[in-house]
Amino acid sequence: MKRILVLLCSLLLLAACHNESRDPVIKGYRLDQVGGMSLGPGGLTTDLVLELDVENPSSARYTLESLTATLYRGLETVPYADAAMQGTAAVEPRSEQTVSIPVSVRLARPLSLLTEGFSTDLEDYEADLDLTIRKGSFKKRIKKERVPLGQLSELLGAGSQKQETDEKE
Repeated sequence: MKRILVLLCSLLLLAACHNESRDPVIKGYRLDQVGGMSLGPGGLTTDLVLELDVENPSSARYTLESLTATLYRGLETVPYADAAMQGTAAVEPRSEQTVSIPVSVRLARPLSLLTEGFSTDLEDYEADLDLTIRKGSFKKRIKKERVPLGQLSELLGAGSQKQETDEKE
């Protein structure tokens, strides 16, 4: 019993000393390999690969185990698109690497592209996100509703700028 308590206290101390600046930082991202388009009763479906340039200064391996998102355009209540990650993606410890995340996207209203056009401005979209991340042996599920994509982009950018600032000091 003493050993279990010592182990538990040690884990609590390690968790209290956790330094978020040692978490992975996304340095850049791009879409690659868009293809496999098909038009069906549920909408237009396509497969693509999201490439993330990631720096992981920590000694832990991070694995993105699942990711689903529902995208909304403006203040609409009807989904614009759905996205789901295919497989998993891992970021190795103490590395700088490009991580490929295969994603299947379904445009719920493909004709809206013709009538409304397509906006590349992230401020025009919100998303419901559901993702599961594993850090070493710990697993965390994050579920958010109606997150403005513009804010999500700023958060990723702030993380990158923070990391650059820390390196210069």
